[in-house]
Amino acid sequence: MSLDNPKCMKKKADPATSVEVDHILNAIGLKIREKRKKTHKNYEKFADEHGFNKVTILRLEKGENCTLSTLIQVLHALDLPIEDFFKGIN
Repeated sequence: MSLDNPKCMKKKADPATSVEVDHILNAIGLKIREKRKKTHKNYEKFADEHGFNKVTILRLEKGENCTLSTLIQVLHALDLPIEDFFKGIN
């Protein structure tokens, strides 16, 4: 394939989409923090008890990117069904 071929070029992200994604990530992080604080006042204790890296939990609660696997594991540790967790996040 030639570099002149548009199929091999990455499409530039729409800035509005990027803002929307950031908003959703922040909403996810806030909701996780709220749920975690109901059982563990300290994110470090939660991480230790459930075998998570402390920095990973901190980043997730701040709305930073994480893997889907990590998100699912954290939701499971918080006894939050995935379908219930995402209600109201938009």
